[in-house]
Amino acid sequence: MNILTVGAGFVGATHSAVLASNGHNVVAYDLDDKKLADLTSREAARIDSRIYEPGLAKLIQQNETNLAFTSYLHGINPSSIDIVFLCLPTPAEELERQLEKRCLYVAAKQVAEHFATRNEGRQEKHLLFVNKSTVPIGTAATLSDKLSEWGLKNYGVGSNPEFLVEGKAVEGSQKPDRVVIGTTTEQDDKLLSKLYGNIDSNRIKHCSPSDAEAIKLLSNFELFSRIVLNTYHVIGRLCESRPDLDIARIVEGITADSRLPKWGHFDSLYAGGSCFDKDARNLLKTLLSCESSSYAVSFVNDVIQGNDAQLAHFYSRAQKQARFNFEGKTVAILGTAFKQDTNDVRMSPAIPITKWMIRDGVQTIRTYDPQASENYAKTFNDKRIIVCKDEAQALEGTQAAIIATDWPRFKSLSPLIEAQQRPYLLMDGRRMLAPNYQDLVSKGIGIIAVGSVPMFPER
Repeated sequence: MNILTVGAGFVGATHSAVLASNGHNVVAYDLDDKKLADLTSREAARIDSRIYEPGLAKLIQQNETNLAFTSYLHGINPSSIDIVFLCLPTPAEELERQLEKRCLYVAAKQVAEHFATRNEGRQEKHLLFVNKSTVPIGTAATLSDKLSEWGLKNYGVGSNPEFLVEGKAVEGSQKPDRVVIGTTTEQDDKLLSKLYGNIDSNRIKHCSPSDAEAIKLLSNFELFSRIVLNTYHVIGRLCESRPDLDIARIVEGITADSRLPKWGHFDSLYAGGSCFDKDARNLLKTLLSCESSSYAVSFVNDVIQGNDAQLAHFYSRAQKQARFNFEGKTVAILGTAFKQDTNDVRMSPAIPITKWMIRDGVQTIRTYDPQASENYAKTFNDKRIIVCKDEAQALEGTQAAIIATDWPRFKSLSPLIEAQQRPYLLMDGRRMLAPNYQDLVSKGIGIIAVGSVPMFPER
């Protein structure tokens, strides 16, 4: 099939590359010429610097003949395209804008007006618009009405939400747990089913566009709520209060029950990324607009606020439990991506932690991340922040270190931590050094870790 992807970010670039690897002809349209220059360079280092996603650069390199990137919409022949995928950013603040000013509708209007010229204006060929972004329930129906207003004819609108996990997006696209196809006609359902003909039909879930939009929102909230309220604020807080509890053994015992998922039981300092928080806010707005239970509204609010509270609580433990004053100190932040295997710093815990330390008078912040340092550095223009080439350089001359990202390589940090002058505080927001806590404490290192009581050397 001939596919147009509108938006070449994390979702759009991955979706385009995987569809091309399955034999489809794909053009990805985006307005960011610098991004497109990196993607079209076919150079792995440049692609990774733009969107670091394991396997993505290789797919783009391998599919040069049937995968193109462009910022020139009118260079695309509208009569040749079968499906248009909308892979556009939908941040929470978009919901406060007028409909016509939201990114999704601005882009859709541009594309619709161009595609109204297909078949010399006769529009004989059927065209399917499919949204992959997380959007409010009812967006497909609204978009369908708008497309008609903008002069489009002979078209369908569907919803095919993405469920990609950053760091595993290529694998998740090639071997998905499920593919949700939301359409209003049998014709469009067959078209999307054909596109995903390489996927086991049992994994394809057919429904209406509104159902598909709701599935996306509710799936993310299911995960988000379990992490925040159950793991962070019940299991985690309990284990941080009682020295006789071991969170690893407790989680192992809980998840031995086949009815309970293993995912979501890892204590952390924050649930970051581009989806959880803004999708919960999207869901909350939807609940407020309908006759929903006050308990539901309160529950969603508690999850959103609980996530923020988790990070604030973690940071405050330095002052409240370790009596550590950030003023005049040099502190290392290890990990600035919101999670491992990505260079995405959206909702990264390192961002607010950096702001808080600057507020509290820190002298120097030394940071290191294997992939996200450049994106993190763009967020700040402050001479107190030094981006380092590795962990050892980041730890030089520091009085404390904060582990904010779960890069596996950080599990080997103990010798570097031990080499620092005493007194020294380690704040482990990912429990990366959990097997070494007692040894580190015995060597004079104070430790604040999520899911554990504070640990300090004898004074």
